[in-house]
Amino acid sequence: MESTLTIIVVLHLKGTKITYGKFTLGTDRESALETFNMLKGKKESLGACMIQMELIEEIAGLPVPLGTISCNLEQLKENVAIISKEIFRIAQLDDLEIKPLQ
Repeated sequence: MESTLTIIVVLHLKGTKITYGKFTLGTDRESALETFNMLKGKKESLGACMIQMELIEEIAGLPVPLGTISCNLEQLKENVAIISKEIFRIAQLDDLEIKPLQ
């Protein structure tokens, strides 16, 4: 069964969780884990108001969390650049399929 791997950007604020960004990394789990491990941030929670990036594997329509990091705005900026570069590499140089958002 094929799964899709994504990184979502989540804002935790006043007890709510707001997902406001999503990067689709394709179906290659190893490439997705490599990309996620490049990201800046900390594995532990930074407090009640924070930004998190979560690596999710969607199997049969169900999200399975594979990793979470907390980051500040500067790290988020760096992470978006890293993810964008890796998506380009995966899609163009490695000739792997990345499905567009629907």
